[in-house]
Amino acid sequence: MKTLQHIIIAVLILVQSISFSQESKLNSIKEKFNSLVKEQNKGVAILIKKNNQIKTLSLGNFSLNENNVFNIGSATKTFTAILILQEVEKGNLKLTDTIGKYVMPIQNVDASLTISQLLTHESGLDEIIGKNIEKIFYAKKDSLYNDNLLDQVEKNNPKMIGKFDYCNTNYFLLGRILEKVTDQSYFDLVRERIIEPLKMKNTYPYVHKNLPNLATPYHQNKDVTKYLDYRYFANIAYAAGSIASTLSDMEIFYRSLFETEILLKKETVKQMIESGNEVYGLGIFKSNYKNIKYFNHGGNNIGYSFANAYNPKTKNLFLLFTNSRRIPIGKSIKNDLFAYLNDEKIEDFKSINIADFKEITGKYLLKEANLTLEIKQEKGKLYLIVEAQGVKSELTQKNKTTLYDMAVGATLTKIKGNTNSLTFSQNGFTTTISKITTP
Repeated sequence: MKTLQHIIIAVLILVQSISFSQESKLNSIKEKFNSLVKEQNKGVAILIKKNNQIKTLSLGNFSLNENNVFNIGSATKTFTAILILQEVEKGNLKLTDTIGKYVMPIQNVDASLTISQLLTHESGLDEIIGKNIEKIFYAKKDSLYNDNLLDQVEKNNPKMIGKFDYCNTNYFLLGRILEKVTDQSYFDLVRERIIEPLKMKNTYPYVHKNLPNLATPYHQNKDVTKYLDYRYFANIAYAAGSIASTLSDMEIFYRSLFETEILLKKETVKQMIESGNEVYGLGIFKSNYKNIKYFNHGGNNIGYSFANAYNPKTKNLFLLFTNSRRIPIGKSIKNDLFAYLNDEKIEDFKSINIADFKEITGKYLLKEANLTLEIKQEKGKLYLIVEAQGVKSELTQKNKTTLYDMAVGATLTKIKGNTNSLTFSQNGFTTTISKITTP
């Protein structure tokens, strides 16, 4: 009897120890990023599910949390893909069907493109939603919302047919196809087939000003609530980016998609994640962290940004959002969340020794993207500034020769004997950037 009691006590102590360790790691993430996010006057809410336990964090300003409503942006595309695949399961359409079977001829849209090519972004179509997005968001002319966006599609790139090239136009068209096949509005389909069956009580087919607990949207450090217009989300973002939700509801969504058959059959979900190309399946990105497979679909829009990752083997995930167009220090935060899910050490930032990098401040040209990057010293810190993209990211030191950009995960490395150039690396891409001006 005593032996059994000892075993029970030992197990309880072990569970408490593990729980304390996990809590400690989360606290270290908060301590690491909280002041940096505050300094940028940004806020981030995080939900992490590990070993079937859900934890949450709030960083920076605005006290954002798992129950705040926000626009999930392009994560809407996964919802759209599910609706299409439900029609496939019912036998109402095939992935090999051409779009010309369902929509009237559209100028500059090849009617022979298939539904599968739209789902996987392999159509070569011209981008319509991303064009002049700020102009449309701030628009006061009602006519902008009444125009047919598909009439604005320019000539496609036939060389990109069959190759991955992310484009919102694909999912705008899929929304139209769904409405043609079902004789229902896209928003009714989202509500009836996904939101209601999953009991996502704080999820809505599109954003509007009066949504309860809506996180205040900021753009370029300004509250843009007064510019919110449901027509922007319903007519422009539409099936490519309209939906509003919360982190709590999105946890239900991903759990239901991957762990139940409420939305799709298991074999259909398998098809969803295995089809397509190396980067993108049917409405979902394929990614990996240290050779561990994850599936995700983030999104950003004016006023909101969302990121996530789900591991189908462990059923662990993380979700995070901010009430601005980019997640501050996003790459670094996500890397630490991956580390947390995989029981790795959360590394501290190394403070920069300005003397080691003072000579590299100035403006550089990234030729491949025709972008000007500036490395600037302010108040004992170094920043990477990309004015064209509205990016100002604090740099941290990896070693004596390399700086790390915490927002997008780029590294900048000094070249021995050359003070006018740096090695620039990001997401497997490496090039040399050359200085064009000095401070």
